[in-house]
Amino acid sequence: MLYRFLSPILISILLISSNSILAIGNSGVGARSLGLGHANVTLTDIWSSNNNQAALAHVKEFGFGFAYENRFGLSELGLKNFNMAIPIKLGTFGLTVQQFGFSDYNENKFGLAYGLNISKNVSLGVQLDYLLVSIAEAQTPNKDGLTAEIGLLANVSEKLTLGAHVYNLPNSSLSGDIEEKIPMIIRLGLNYEFSKKLFAVVDVEKNIDLDPNLKVGIEYHPIDALFFRGGLNTYDFHFNGGLGVELKNFNLDLGFSHQTYIGYVSQISLQYTLRKK
Repeated sequence: MLYRFLSPILISILLISSNSILAIGNSGVGARSLGLGHANVTLTDIWSSNNNQAALAHVKEFGFGFAYENRFGLSELGLKNFNMAIPIKLGTFGLTVQQFGFSDYNENKFGLAYGLNISKNVSLGVQLDYLLVSIAEAQTPNKDGLTAEIGLLANVSEKLTLGAHVYNLPNSSLSGDIEEKIPMIIRLGLNYEFSKKLFAVVDVEKNIDLDPNLKVGIEYHPIDALFFRGGLNTYDFHFNGGLGVELKNFNLDLGFSHQTYIGYVSQISLQYTLRKK
């Protein structure tokens, strides 16, 4: 009985904390991304299938990863993610599977991506997504829909990279007794490499129904196996941090953020890469 009573409260927290009905719609994935304030448009790694498909073109080795995010200490608000990158002769395919929520409310995303270089310094990426939302107490328990993403990445110089990404390019909605709008989100980002050990990232994100969000992050790489990260978001003004460890074929990353009045978000991700010798 207590669980049944708490379910509506959890769903309310879920919707408030995600700023939209779809918490997984365009959420940054990977603890590295979280540590950098989710300023991830220009990041190149296994999580590019979520963050910017154009960056997949620069992922040249097969790999896969698992990530788990805990929001505010509630297991019911957990975000689980599996990603895979499969390089071929012309570009790289990406696969992403996400689930957010609990038995009475959960969101699911299945995405197939492809990124390739269209010139020496420019890459393009696209992704087709299937979204499924299940709400146990709703008149129509399941709502689903298809949407698409597109990304662009440009190496302006050896030190400067620019990126752009659009989520829900066709402005789709979820089907059901009442259509639910999928948010359209546009992001622009830059990455500046001060040295081989230090870079900064800046993203501007605009959900067409919300105020703009400025994201800033910095990563410091003092030795080969260790990474330190920090970042912030201006939308609800919270700070982020994290660290990463690279050991042979594995990368282990931890990230966190703190939102005033709500609490902490933490994420752990583990990545395996079949590195070329």
